Amino acid sequence: MLSDEGCKDFNVMCWYLKVATFQVVLVSSVQRSFILLNYGNISEPKQTWVAGYGTVDSVNSFTIEVSNASALSYSSNTNVNGRSSFQVDGTPNLPSNFLPSGDGEVLNPTSDDGSSGAIFLQQPFKYFGRPYNQIFLNSNGFLTFTGPLSAYNSSLVSGRDIIAPLWTQLDSRHGGTISYINTASSKVLAQVNTVVKQNFPNIPFAATSAFVATWDSVPYYNGGGVVSFQVVLVYNVHRTFVLIYYGNVAQKGQPWQAGYSTVDSVSSFTTPTNSLSELSSSMPGNFLPFGNGEIVTPRLDNASSDAIVLQQPFKYFGRTLNQTYVNNNGLLTFTKPPTDCIPLLNSGRDVIAPLWTHFDNRQGGTISYREDTSSAVLAQVTAAVKQYFPNAAFTALSAFVVTWDSVPYYNGAGVRSKHCFSVK
Repeated sequence: MLSDEGCKDFNVMCWYLKVATFQVVLVSSVQRSFILLNYGNISEPKQTWVAGYGTVDSVNSFTIEVSNASALSYSSNTNVNGRSSFQVDGTPNLPSNFLPSGDGEVLNPTSDDGSSGAIFLQQPFKYFGRPYNQIFLNSNGFLTFTGPLSAYNSSLVSGRDIIAPLWTQLDSRHGGTISYINTASSKVLAQVNTVVKQNFPNIPFAATSAFVATWDSVPYYNGGGVVSFQVVLVYNVHRTFVLIYYGNVAQKGQPWQAGYSTVDSVSSFTTPTNSLSELSSSMPGNFLPFGNGEIVTPRLDNASSDAIVLQQPFKYFGRTLNQTYVNNNGLLTFTKPPTDCIPLLNSGRDVIAPLWTHFDNRQGGTISYREDTSSAVLAQVTAAVKQYFPNAAFTALSAFVVTWDSVPYYNGAGVRSKHCFSVK
């Protein structure tokens, strides 16, 4: 649009561009790597877009599931609008509300649709009046009591006593771990007692046993992301409770259910959510400094920077990367510069895409980067990582910050950014 009623002087030409402002930060130490995604104003484009990351083998990937691009400014997995954070070095790190899963028994074999053998509980677990002395842990995200079940098609109304934190088709043969612990440690019991008392304050209870099963970064069958979740059976002689915790749960277009059911189908519950990603709890928000950084050149349609050598190697799901490429269209790659304006996370490349869509920085905005090792910035990103990943021992040695500041969409007219110039 070239003019509007606000341009009363006909010697002034005005036009409006839809623009987006966002930032990705690669935070690394020698052993661990994290990414922070920060979103400012994001106007809605009338074109395809995607936000998330993918890997060369498509095993580890994540897509931020929002109904429209402008909602990225309010989405979060960190409890701060417009900020998401992910650990990407490939080492396990469970969310802070999870109970310890280390030193537990790893499910073996990790076969497709496999179940453990009978796991004997330290004391009987009462499940709607029926006491059980054993349990079976299935790769596909559920527990049974009377015998192993190898089904991947989720059906809580199956005529069985079953607990399903996330019953869907998973494949632990391609990554992640499924483990359990049978514990009566005072530390774990104190932790679960606190949770039970918070949620059931009128019920006198002191746990004497806890069974903890954890699915940590287990991939979906045929790729498309990973999931982390945990179920905890908390009990004593008289009372029993089930706690379910969710970490990152990637959205996946396949059948799934979350809840529990009984052999007579009288007692059952299905978690009421519209999408898989809603199972994850939201959990920090300002942009890091991006002034005085290197401006990505040239101003070209679908252009990428030359190789930018990183001061500190960045570990990305087990691969050590020493350089990166910043693309105008809202993504980073590591092995070669991309020119794609059509977003595709599962493209056989290591990609980090805070907002991959068709931009045109020839029309305005700036795309800049900086690798910062200043004590102030490192203290800021270290504090952020420790807040979001309290179980990870981490001190940042480097922060690589890339910012797309008010960059217009390609051929996009809107109302976010007004540009005027005199033609006198």
